[in-house]
Formats: sequence, structure tokens, C-alpha cells
Amino acid sequence: MIETNNLNSIKEQLYERKERLENVVRNMNDPSRLFDLLKEVDEALARMDNGTYGLCEVCHDCIEMDRLMIDPLVTVCLDHLNVTQKRSLELDLEMAAKIQRGLLPKNNSSINGWEFSYYYNPMHAVGGDFCDLISLDSDSLLFVLGDVSGKGVSASLMTSQLHALIRSLISFDLPLTEIAKKSNRLFCESTVLSNYATMVFGKANTRGEVEICVAGHNPPLLVQDGRLESIHATGIPVGLFCNFDYEVTKFTLEPGDFILLYTDGLTESAINEIEYGEKRLQEKLLNTTKLSPSNIIDFLIKDQKSYLQNSPPADDVTLAVLKKS
Repeated sequence: MIETNNLNSIKEQLYERKERLENVVRNMNDPSRLFDLLKEVDEALARMDNGTYGLCEVCHDCIEMDRLMIDPLVTVCLDHLNVTQKRSLELDLEMAAKIQRGLLPKNNSSINGWEFSYYYNPMHAVGGDFCDLISLDSDSLLFVLGDVSGKGVSASLMTSQLHALIRSLISFDLPLTEIAKKSNRLFCESTVLSNYATMVFGKANTRGEVEICVAGHNPPLLVQDGRLESIHATGIPVGLFCNFDYEVTKFTLEPGDFILLYTDGLTESAINEIEYGEKRLQEKLLNTTKLSPSNIIDFLIKDQKSYLQNSPPADDVTLAVLKKS
């Protein structure tokens, strides 16, 4: 069954689209080719009223929610698409994956006195994890990592939206707390109630001074002089409530110190219902203090795959390491 919030959101979309279609019909010389589309909208609204909306017309099982959120007129599940529909979907996913990967920052880079590497592996063609690294000026940089609720296409669209929001806010030269606050408000006002994202926002400069805001995300791990510390959340996930004032944690890193950011696809991956877990991650991380960022990530991913006995992960997995050079 479709959750009430999602159903109401889709219903509002359909009524809005119907109204726009009717306005176009009234102003077109030959609106005949739009009548079939109007009929599809009316049929979808009727299915909502009789309780059959979101059920595949072939097998009567539930249609994938992320597809309904994108195209509310869908009437069959993925298993019952025809050949033409399947090829069209494959092309759309290929394009979406290419666009999403194009939004990722340059990997294995050195910038403003820092070395940066990341690992990005969505469970499907596209996913809900994302990371970014932005040079603010010759002295400082902004780094971001996040995990949008949900999976697949709908989650990937939300990551693209957050990427655009954060990039647009950079031009205003805002403090980190304001970047987090405004990202939250703008995301909250432009998405449905069920959408949110756990995030880490961070700023660092050439002197090793770092500010981090953890918005409901897994605690980043700070390694200083061979000692490990968890940086716990200072705020709620982005998109839950529009008005929230975020706080930052500040510290200074020396050459060789580093920060690990990661999504829960790493620590919550499990074999025989036993999770990889934060404790194991912390223990393994302490064995990497002399490694480069890319080698730290390689070490952790190999360990996770070994733990899972090479079975595929059940969620998107993203890691990023920022190391003072």
C-alpha cells in the first residue's frame, strides 16, 4: 500500500497537471492529441478513489514507489514492461547514472593543503548517496557527504537537487552554519514530507582549521596523532523541519591527521544478520594511519567485502577521506 503522505503528494501533482493540461487545451487550435493524456490523468485519479492506484494492471502487485513519484501515470511494474518500455527505461537509467557520476568531484585530488579521495558505489544504476569537494578560494575548501532517504531514481533526483542547492549557496560566502540552515530550508520547502537527507557539511583551510556540521549523519571519524574520535551529530537531518539552527564542531589537524566520512551502507552491511558495524570500522581505521587517502579507502572496502564474503551490499556505499598534507 502507498503511504498516505506519498499518495496525497501524487494526487496534488495530478490535479495540478490536469489543470495545466486543461488550460493548454483551451488555448490550442488542435488539442486532440492531448485528450488521451487527460484521459490517463482522470483514470489515475479514479484509481485513487477506488483504492487500486499503484497496483500493476497485469500482476496486481505494487508498482515501484520511486517510479510513481516520477511518473504518476505508470500502470505496470518493472516486471511487466514491454520490450520498448524496458529499452526506454534502460536508456533513461544510463543517462541518469552518467549525470549523477558527472556531479561527483575529481577523485584523488590535492587542494589547498589537503588530500582528498572517495569511493562511490550505488546499489543500483543510480543512488541516494553523494559527496562533493569545492575550492572556496586559495585558502579554504568545502566538503559535503550525504545520504538521501530512499533508493533508486527518486533518491538520485534528490541528490542532484541538494548538489545544486549547495553549489548555488557557495556564491553568497556564507558561514558553514548558514549553508546547512539554508540547505535545510530550501530542501524542506521543495520536496515532499517523506524526503530527507542525513548530511555532513565541512570547511577546512590551509592552516588545518576545520569546522564540521553533522546533520543527523553517521559520525565522521577523526584520526589525530594515532588517536581516533567520533564526531557526533550537531543537528537534525536536512528536510525534516524547515526551521532549524545548526551548530558546528571545530578542531585543528596537523599533517598526517585525517577525517573519514561514510554512509550507513558501509557500517550497516551485514552477513547472517550481523552488521559490519562502527566498532569494526574504527578498529580497522586505526591500522591505516600511515596510508594515503586512496589507500585508506581501498583497505576499508576490501575489509568490508571480505566481511560480507563478497556478497553484494544491500545499500549504497560511499566513503571519503580528507587528509592534511
